[in-house]
Amino acid sequence: MEAQSTTGTAGKEEVAVGKVDWFGKDIAPVATRLWSEIKALDLAEHIAELEVLGLTVIPPEKFTTRDFVGRLRSALLDMAEIRFGERPDLDHGGPTEAVPSRAVGQMIRYVLLENPIFEQAVMNPAVLALTTYMLGENAILSTCEGLIKPQCDDDFFLHCDAFFMPAPLPMVPQTLNLTWAMTDYTRANGALCYVPGSHRYCRQPRANEGWSSAVPVEAPAGSLIVWGGNTWHGALRRTAPGQRLSLLMFMMRPGMRPQEDYRSRVTAEILDRNPPRFRKLMGFHVAYGWQEKGPDPRFDGGASVGSHYWD
Repeated sequence: MEAQSTTGTAGKEEVAVGKVDWFGKDIAPVATRLWSEIKALDLAEHIAELEVLGLTVIPPEKFTTRDFVGRLRSALLDMAEIRFGERPDLDHGGPTEAVPSRAVGQMIRYVLLENPIFEQAVMNPAVLALTTYMLGENAILSTCEGLIKPQCDDDFFLHCDAFFMPAPLPMVPQTLNLTWAMTDYTRANGALCYVPGSHRYCRQPRANEGWSSAVPVEAPAGSLIVWGGNTWHGALRRTAPGQRLSLLMFMMRPGMRPQEDYRSRVTAEILDRNPPRFRKLMGFHVAYGWQEKGPDPRFDGGASVGSHYWD
């Protein structure tokens, strides 16, 4: 596209207003709309914590209801029972005790398409607003999975969610973890821990680095725990009886490869009952992965992906 230009006061060539292509989309409408959403959802303090500390906890009364959390917890337990053959006992422990790494826990993989309530979880307005702020409106969902953590004797090592990426990591976030606590997060229950400010290092921690500064993330059931991909985090050993249950929603920028493949299995019925943003979370706006015939016509070839922070 041919762009008209003018000469600015400093003698620099500038693109005329309204004469830019999609690589130079105006950022102002997106920024002002996003800020309105952040204010309406009372998330400004949490945005500040993400910027300064690298992690934030949103209490359940801000973004969800007790009924929804109860139904979400039941749906996760249903999936665990289907996958493992026995329903977990969150109070006393249960069938997920014998897992390869007790410090990690038992993953309940690929649950998004199994129950509409998981779709509703990823489409929660607070989840989407924080995802847009950190990764842009074109972010895709990499994983939606449950995690059951039993009693264990070991802490889970500190790391950041930037695997296969060399240091220095980009200052602009590339991934975002939104963990929905289905049970109380306490030190005795094996809570998540993190190193405040560590996202500014832009690298993985070295062996045993950061533990002296790590703090537990304690939060009541129903809370949303959010951190960017550069933040150093791990988990403390669980000393109390029972199990910790959570739903992990991992988002990433559209140029990255998702861990779970939704695009090949999501049905038209699921897409139709959700807003257009859900289609983007499934990656239908990214045409990467073509063969000799070129991009699949079902995908838009990336034409909606622009160049600024909130694309």
